[in-house]
Amino acid sequence: MALLPKRQRLRPSQKVNRDEGLCSASANNSSDLKENIRYAFRMLRKQPGFSAIAILTLALGIGANTAIFSIVNAVLLRPLPYPDADRIMVLNESSGPGQDYSVALPDYFDWRNDNTVFEHLAATHKESRNLSGIPGRDPERVSCASVTRNFFSVVGVSPEIGRIFSEDEDKVGAPPVVVISDRLWQHAFNRDPRVLGRSITLHDQNFDVIGVMPPQMTSPQDTDAWFSIMRRSNNPAWMDRSHHPMIFVWGKLKTGVTVDRARAEMKGIAARLEKTYPDTNGKVYAVVTPLLENLVGKYRTNLGLLLGAVGLVLLIACANLANLFAARGAARAREFAIHAAVGATRWQIIRKLLIESFLIALLGGALGFFIAVWVRDSLIALSPGGVSRFQQISFDFPVLGFTFLIASLTAIVFGLWPAWQTSHANFQLALKTGDAGGGDPPSAKRARDWLVISEIALTLTLLVAAALVLKSFSRMQSLQLGYEPGDLFTARLELPWKTYSSREKIGTFTKALLDKVSALPGVQSAGIGSNSPLMGGWQTGFYREGTPQPSSSNMPSADLEVITGDYFPTFKVPLLRGRMFNDRDTKDSPRVIIVDQTLAEQFFPGEDPVGKRLSVDAGNDEEGYVMSEIVGIVPRMRFHAIDEMAPLPVIYCSMAQAQRTSLGLFVRSGTSTAALAKSIRDVVSSIDPSQPVFDARPMLDRVHDTWGTQRLLSFLVSIFAGLALLLATIGLYGLLAYITLKRVREIGIRIALGARPGQIRALILSHGIQLLLIGSVIGLIAAFALSRALQSVLFDVKGIDPRIYLGVGLILFGATLVAAWIPARRASRVDPIVALHTE
Repeated sequence: MALLPKRQRLRPSQKVNRDEGLCSASANNSSDLKENIRYAFRMLRKQPGFSAIAILTLALGIGANTAIFSIVNAVLLRPLPYPDADRIMVLNESSGPGQDYSVALPDYFDWRNDNTVFEHLAATHKESRNLSGIPGRDPERVSCASVTRNFFSVVGVSPEIGRIFSEDEDKVGAPPVVVISDRLWQHAFNRDPRVLGRSITLHDQNFDVIGVMPPQMTSPQDTDAWFSIMRRSNNPAWMDRSHHPMIFVWGKLKTGVTVDRARAEMKGIAARLEKTYPDTNGKVYAVVTPLLENLVGKYRTNLGLLLGAVGLVLLIACANLANLFAARGAARAREFAIHAAVGATRWQIIRKLLIESFLIALLGGALGFFIAVWVRDSLIALSPGGVSRFQQISFDFPVLGFTFLIASLTAIVFGLWPAWQTSHANFQLALKTGDAGGGDPPSAKRARDWLVISEIALTLTLLVAAALVLKSFSRMQSLQLGYEPGDLFTARLELPWKTYSSREKIGTFTKALLDKVSALPGVQSAGIGSNSPLMGGWQTGFYREGTPQPSSSNMPSADLEVITGDYFPTFKVPLLRGRMFNDRDTKDSPRVIIVDQTLAEQFFPGEDPVGKRLSVDAGNDEEGYVMSEIVGIVPRMRFHAIDEMAPLPVIYCSMAQAQRTSLGLFVRSGTSTAALAKSIRDVVSSIDPSQPVFDARPMLDRVHDTWGTQRLLSFLVSIFAGLALLLATIGLYGLLAYITLKRVREIGIRIALGARPGQIRALILSHGIQLLLIGSVIGLIAAFALSRALQSVLFDVKGIDPRIYLGVGLILFGATLVAAWIPARRASRVDPIVALHTE
């Protein structure tokens, strides 16, 4: 016989055979997968009740997670629409925690000249102006910003048409030009490219449009028109280093510079300014905050808590499903024993069960995604107002990917352990005894118990968190505002300072407005303020007569409100002592002020402040501090949201003695909101046709807006806690019902030997109580830890509240009794003859 050569090559036909073998194996694997998927569908259709419960349970958990992640993604994770947005910083000045304020313009110039960490450092000043004179359009209020030319370099966005300011247009005495937003170009000019070079009227002053910014450019704070701030930089008040005229600084870090390095350098510059100008810059330092953190940083903790809470709900749902699948696997023990008998390996059985789990997870994830989409509008309605990123909740690819990811993870979490338990069952015993025969191994029993214990612990933790947040929200709602917001309607006006350039002109307008509004049907009273509650703020310094004037860094601060008309009666604020402002308080008469009770108690302890004098800077140009007599005392009114800034005392000036063009109109009336708003607009139009009214809404809406974050947190955490309680109750019921089924023979023997129904019920109930006690101990430890973390978001509530823990314990005890009573009652009615015969 001839020997084959040692290195004989395979013939092409042999290569084809090997490839065919590989293709055949791949085809078999693909065929097996398809068959397993079809088998999983058949099993789900065969048990519609089980399938519906499993899919709905998972859909609720995944839907809740998807909904919350959509908020987190929109608010915290979605990048800002600017290049290198992580390098954009916002800077302000501060004298300590809760004492942040805007930047003095001379300080900005020093920062810009002395720093080495910013590519560009720009100044911004938010304001609003009236756009009028456009044919076919009513006057409207436009959100504007005066900025330095390099602001556009900080943001890194170029105009879509036209250009930005030139160097010659960004200096004192430059011609008036404006860059407008894409949004304003669309709704006011119908995207007409001929808008470039067109003269438009803003606050009765003509500006030439030189550019239009792209749609993503709305900074700072939803701006629609940008002017040069340097045209006004020769304003004497702005050049006063002690004056902080609502200017905020934006900077773009140089490549490679960290935020910490920038903070350290700005701290050093502030320290040098403090030494150079101790009277104005003492104890003043610079605050450097990333732009995204500046916009939404205060919501990070609350959204993190919501994401954690909804994650716990999903874990409870997974624990429920794991027990459900384990019980189903045990009931199908004979089926899998037959599979094993005909050659199926343990891995094949595990794979078959995991495919069923993945199918449940995908169906539950799809339904959960649609549930999240369905509740989108409700989430937006509950979100804090005035934060545009909350209004931009969408279900884009990141949210869809998150849904698919958690659906896949939950399939592994609730599917792997039951599949492993089922594949390691005693198949020979299952073939002999049938599906219900035989007991579970001790390890499986312990695992099922611990799954329910974990559900109880997690539910207790969520219930405690929900109770604390709800109590905090209740305390916030019951907070004394110092005035009655019900039936109080508000509206805002911005008077052009070129037209209303004197107190006399402003007084003529406000008197006509109040006279006509007060004469409207249903109006009880009306007043005007300039820096009113929840409508902005103006802080000023003051000091007592007879004491030396403190330095700016040591000067006491107060909120300054400038009022006219029946301001206090409209707010239903009583006069405690002294008198109100009257017609004798004019521009030329001695200055008078009214102070609130807080200032009286802090600075005049044991004295009657009426008749005493304070030196106050009322904000009049070139006046500075003027001695003003206290003529009245009123109760304290809350001017700011709880999380906005530390409360300050309040000083009230008469509008006849302090010039203001930014006005808030307050009307107490029982008339419907829509009718009253229209009547007010008609009144204003009859006085000045070019004057728009904006932000017209009830005062209660403004108050509710201050609760926005707490409202969202308390509502959703309560929903999640209730869902967790429901799932945990169902889970405990399912476990005890399964245990009762597995112990039918034992219960039958006990009854046959003389056990009474009460003893059988106690047998099942005691198991439920035992699980409750263990879960409660673990849950209490977790709740104590969580309550400490929650303390920063709670208002006037202690994290450790015995009444809350007692109430939560009673709720869980009641839920346990409900979950255990039905299986216990069913067990006590077992017929021993039937039970023993069945076994």
